[in-house]
Amino acid sequence: MNETATTMNPVGHADFLAAQRGDRNAFARLVLATQKTVASVALAVTRDVQLSEDIAQDTFVKAWQRIGSMQDPESLLPWLRQVTRNGAIDHVRRRRHQEVALDVDDPRMVGATACGPEPDTWMDHRQRSEQLARALDAVPDDSREVLLLFYREGQSSRHVAALLGLSDGAVRKRLQRARDALQSELLAQVGEVARHSAPGLAFAALVVGSLGPREAAATTATAAGGKWALGALGSVLAALALVLGAVMIDVRLAMRRARTSAERSALLRHGLLYAAVMASFVGMLFWSSHADWSQARLLAVSGLYSLVIIALGVGRARIHRRHRRDR
Repeated sequence: MNETATTMNPVGHADFLAAQRGDRNAFARLVLATQKTVASVALAVTRDVQLSEDIAQDTFVKAWQRIGSMQDPESLLPWLRQVTRNGAIDHVRRRRHQEVALDVDDPRMVGATACGPEPDTWMDHRQRSEQLARALDAVPDDSREVLLLFYREGQSSRHVAALLGLSDGAVRKRLQRARDALQSELLAQVGEVARHSAPGLAFAALVVGSLGPREAAATTATAAGGKWALGALGSVLAALALVLGAVMIDVRLAMRRARTSAERSALLRHGLLYAAVMASFVGMLFWSSHADWSQARLLAVSGLYSLVIIALGVGRARIHRRHRRDR
């Protein structure tokens, strides 16, 4: 992390340690210090203010559950950013698949109207949200977080750099790209909407209020690391034993069919490589759950492993053919 980010990290060491012990007041201060960053990261992906706050709340609940296993205060903000991005991307993907057309007379629409805000207020919020979404669509992807935080954090590029783990120069370049993409009038409107929609004390209170009783939360916060480590270790070892056992049986059967010592040696080397790949695949699956990987990332990595495993299968067939031919 660069020097600016280190010196301006908003996560207080004392509050971090107290939150690990289950202190909800300390955790509330951590939420207040980081909520604009988390909500802006989500808003840059979703381009929907209300949805971004929902995702931010989910992220903080996860942080409360996981903070006991974190090593130091500097790890919290990068973790929050990554989990928020993953959650926002997954939510947008699910929403695209779940969108359905509703008739104005649909009971769901009637119920939503009855319990929602006044029509004028709702329309104003809707127009602002659509205006912000259109503006952000025109901004390069890597500039959206920077632009939103710039207006929400007092227009300080150094502070934005610290919050996003970037250099001040990188932030200034991304801001310039955002300015180049928007007309001055639209840029001013984006700044106004970003400032007025930033989460405040009410959001932090909502997050802390959703954490549940202090006793249960404290137990989770202090023991999360140890419980996850022990439980995951046992599951990983069991899965590894099962996978490696199956690989060994498969290799032994293949070696029995070998007709020469050279073929057996080649198959043994191939089997060891195959076992290593399968062991790393099992480890990856468990780590992806702990690290809150997005579905897209998990599918991409799993796809690469599948290609490697297929290539190993082809490699074994070539070993058999080569040694049969050599005879």
